[in-house]
Amino acid sequence: MNIWYTAIFIKEPEKLTRQFLPKHEKVFAHHVTIEFKPETLDGIEVGKDWKIEIIGRATDEKGDALLVKGSKSKNKYPHITLSCASGVNPFYSNELIERAVQEKTVDYFKEPFFIEGVEGYADLKGQVFTNESTKP
Repeated sequence: MNIWYTAIFIKEPEKLTRQFLPKHEKVFAHHVTIEFKPETLDGIEVGKDWKIEIIGRATDEKGDALLVKGSKSKNKYPHITLSCASGVNPFYSNELIERAVQEKTVDYFKEPFFIEGVEGYADLKGQVFTNESTKP
């Protein structure tokens, strides 16, 4: 399969970056990864709408990520990579959050923030597919 990753894609990333100003120059803010390099699309409901609950934030000099709850992500800590410093890969968010949880430095919000998303996948060229008619 030529699938790079499956995800819940944020419908309005600009709304997210207005609410949570990115800390670094490379801004992402566009998805919650379900699985990186999946073998199949089994279990992926392309086109399914989601209401993503954002519960906290972790930042350091290299990365900036929002923790989410209630998604079907296979990551230990489901999240949205908000931004990264120059030269830092967005996968760094996994390390950032793991350390922040261990060190108890996650900024958990008193009230969650909700944002709309849609389930789909990205191919190896980075093209995003969120419509059932595009599913291979």
